[in-house]
Amino acid sequence: MVTDQVDLVQAKKLFCIFVARGFEPEEAAVRSGIPIDGDPARTACLLLGEYGLRRRIARLTKALAFCAPAARARSGLERLALGAGYGREEVQLADGADPLPPDLLFHLAEVKYPKGGGVELKFFDRLKALSLLAGLEGEGGEAESPLLDALSRSANALAGPKGEQGRED
Repeated sequence: MVTDQVDLVQAKKLFCIFVARGFEPEEAAVRSGIPIDGDPARTACLLLGEYGLRRRIARLTKALAFCAPAARARSGLERLALGAGYGREEVQLADGADPLPPDLLFHLAEVKYPKGGGVELKFFDRLKALSLLAGLEGEGGEAESPLLDALSRSANALAGPKGEQGRED
């Protein structure tokens, strides 16, 4: 958890990296260690309201899309196969019943409310995503982009002890 201003700056850098890698802003806020005031969506909106962070995210996203489209596909597959649920609206299963919380619905592909009543839920196939991910790993990890390697090292350094943190932009 973030304890001082330096840690907050580092957490915001991690937030930008996570969003650029394709994580939902809510999940990126939680994973980066930014203090959450009860609602990750609210915190993510406040972070995305900062011009400097949006600019950094755009720069990182452009670099990732240009240098390593396969890494973006891998990131999406990792989130489907292994990720937590963030970024969905609440789903009402029945009249008067409590809605399902959004954090349980990331793997939900589609929600239909048929005319006859009820709810139809379609889920992404996590096993297929794992299988595709394993296939990508089998193709050889040596072809990864130096940019992704640098981003990974940077994220690890930012998450490490205070003495190992990188310079600030």
